Amino acid sequence: MQNKRSIASTLGSRLQYGIFEVLVRCRLLFVARMVLAFVVLYYALLPHVRLRCAAYIERRFPRAGGLGRFVHTYHLYLNFGQVLLDRMIAGVTGRFPFCETDQQVRQCFDVAGANPHGCIVLTAHVGAWQVGIAGLDQFDRPVNVVQLHNPADQGKHYFQHGRGRPFKIIDSADPVGSMVEAAAALRRGEVVCLMGDRMHGTRQSGQGVDVVFMGGNIRIPASGYALASITGAELIMLFTVREKGVTRVFKAERLEVPAGLPRRDVAVFQPYAQQFAAAMEAVVKRHPYQFFNFYDMWSQ
Repeated sequence: MQNKRSIASTLGSRLQYGIFEVLVRCRLLFVARMVLAFVVLYYALLPHVRLRCAAYIERRFPRAGGLGRFVHTYHLYLNFGQVLLDRMIAGVTGRFPFCETDQQVRQCFDVAGANPHGCIVLTAHVGAWQVGIAGLDQFDRPVNVVQLHNPADQGKHYFQHGRGRPFKIIDSADPVGSMVEAAAALRRGEVVCLMGDRMHGTRQSGQGVDVVFMGGNIRIPASGYALASITGAELIMLFTVREKGVTRVFKAERLEVPAGLPRRDVAVFQPYAQQFAAAMEAVVKRHPYQFFNFYDMWSQ
């Protein structure tokens, strides 16, 4: 089984997170960002840390030499650190660095929020998703986030710092149980947020479908599309990115999955999964340092 633990949990100690939180609470944000730059440089010098993103760096920057790959790796981890720091700042200060969303995005959310069968928000470990999910507050209904619970993770969601509306976390360690819980939430008309890019388990797992991503095949979950077909919930893809220190919506788009698709044949969900993969690739092409799957997705 591929270990897909959050890199934040394995690289960030309780002490390190504590130092950053003290700096943020003292409003020494510039100092926090300077410290972050040096911390990231230290980790980027470690071979086993560079190895975690090597598969992505080689695909995204195929012509880069040794020094070039190191520079790309540093920028990638620095952007990840900036996203985590933004999340902490939002939770501690209550200031969420969002750009105003345009009319098309607001309309997409209005339509999704009007569905009595609930709404599924499908996102990925790209861009500013750590801060972006805070934008789900605009739904006037409870929000559930399906994620793998990792007791070793020292990072906190924004609301765990004391600001923002809490959402319920559904542990995806039990794939069947978590989907049952998610379906129940949708039947209550609630919002369920899923990560659509990462499988838990091996490539041979029957829970996912193969899609083309960055010139190779990867396997991603089919659960979001299956839930939409079963429950009649609205399904939207949501990608947020960090630009010039603020978070903005890069793409918010509805996916219309027909009701009553055969659940046992996950291949029927492949066209929708491919649309999701194509949208994720568009983010990576525009923002190459905002792809945060730190393992070889193409070898699973």
